[in-house]
Amino acid sequence: MVLQSAWQSSETYTFVDTLSPAQIAWEWLRRNEAYRQDFAILRAADGAEEETLAALMRARWGLRFPDRSRT
Repeated sequence: MVLQSAWQSSETYTFVDTLSPAQIAWEWLRRNEAYRQDFAILRAADGAEEETLAALMRARWGLRFPDRSRT
């Protein structure tokens, strides 16, 4: 007997019906391994390099970081 995995179950994703377009984009983007690797590099950066990496994230992923803390 073959078991159906959770990602194939429509009940698993019923919450998507209530999400905004930005929230849907985030749900899918956060699962992207290339994005996760890029973000890990950005989190590890400091100083001027952080600004460069943030610019690269904006260019590559179309993201903005309006509430990013400067502490």
